[in-house]
Amino acid sequence: MLTGILCLAVFLVMAMFMYARRISALLALPIMAFAIALIGGVEPKHIVKDVLSAGSLKLHAAYTTTMFGAMLAELMNKHGMARALVRWVAEFAGDNPYLLGILLTAVTALLFSTLGGLGAVIMVGTIILPVMLSLGIPALAAAGLFLFGISLGGMFNLTNWQLYTDVLKVEQPAIVSFVAPFSLIICFVVLLFLAMELKDRRNLKFLGLGALLLAGLYPLVANFTPAGVAAKEPPAVSYMVAGVSLLALSLFAAWRHWRKSADLPGIALLTPIIPLFFVLVFRWEIIPAFIIGLVYGVLTTWCNQSINLLTRSIIDGVSNVIPAVLLMMGIGMLITAVMDPKVSDAIAPIIKAVVPVMPLAYILVFALASPLALYRGPLSLWGMGSGLVALTVKVTTLTPQAVMGMLMSVGQVQGVCDPTNTQNIWIATYLGVDTQAILRKTMPYALVAVVMGLTLSVVKGFVPW
Repeated sequence: MLTGILCLAVFLVMAMFMYARRISALLALPIMAFAIALIGGVEPKHIVKDVLSAGSLKLHAAYTTTMFGAMLAELMNKHGMARALVRWVAEFAGDNPYLLGILLTAVTALLFSTLGGLGAVIMVGTIILPVMLSLGIPALAAAGLFLFGISLGGMFNLTNWQLYTDVLKVEQPAIVSFVAPFSLIICFVVLLFLAMELKDRRNLKFLGLGALLLAGLYPLVANFTPAGVAAKEPPAVSYMVAGVSLLALSLFAAWRHWRKSADLPGIALLTPIIPLFFVLVFRWEIIPAFIIGLVYGVLTTWCNQSINLLTRSIIDGVSNVIPAVLLMMGIGMLITAVMDPKVSDAIAPIIKAVVPVMPLAYILVFALASPLALYRGPLSLWGMGSGLVALTVKVTTLTPQAVMGMLMSVGQVQGVCDPTNTQNIWIATYLGVDTQAILRKTMPYALVAVVMGLTLSVVKGFVPW
């Protein structure tokens, strides 16, 4: 028991250092992995071979996927697809602050289903935030909408799915079956957030209509599992569709080359949803789906500089996500250290004592503990929780799906509210507000999403009675 307490003490000490901004998560996670393995009695040769060496490669699929996603995101950035989409929506949405705020949040979610990183946040934020402010949406409300949009899009970001698959061994059908209905919950929270923040009774009718629409959609997505996701292998027709599409797009690119076109055609704006389509409908692996997205983006925007732009997108995209890759290496080290038999046997009694396994306790305890997802805490998959959640599945009766549902639910607190997020810091600086003010403004709504998400996890049977 003493060894387990000392291991958890390491978590707490590193959390305090990260909270005080004395150390970054990039350094904290490998240090935690080394210290916990050492305290747990792991032999030095196994620390070097298994924890540090093999552990850094444990999530290789996740960070390779992240690189390919970043390539596509950078290609969209260089061709101005995100800017074009935002401006198009702003131009045709009218001047109603409520409707435009909701539409811009939806566009943000669409873009961040593919985009990621601070560069993308700055690129999109410098377009969306001024539009919101110009229509009278308060700065803190605009910050909250933008962050909720990023979080909503992140739920459909294929690179995030890969992390859940690698850490918890949850397959795509289970992820989709939770993400689809949970996204409607987040949409309702966004509707409620903006209605409350604008303080205009006329917007209550839009809130009511939106809630009715979401309620009508819920039965359609409650057990959403597309045929492609349910299949074990990609259907043969998917290769035919890809081949015919490639031929048609090549002809379109040749036509643009002949005409020396340099504009951005409307069909190019579909680029961010192409990978998601091939994964959900045709059951393609994520990396080939991103490659299809890259090919689509290049051919639909073909010009004399396309090859150079693609090359720069590949190089710059990978460079942009190096911090995320290093973070995932640290996560892999921490998971390996915590899952070592000597360490896991020491921590297991504590985990069993505090982790709720009954449905009502699951909802209440994790809802009350959801602030522990802040500051890379023990409920954050991108922090200390990366090691603890894998151990939770091993030593308790909670299913991997239940842990996934919990992480996605409390992840709204971390993704939207956390003052240490780089996007929160940039948004606060750009809007001239304080990150703590964003935390106070968004936290109540994030908690609503947490409770509803945990309840959804129970309703779907992830938590056995």
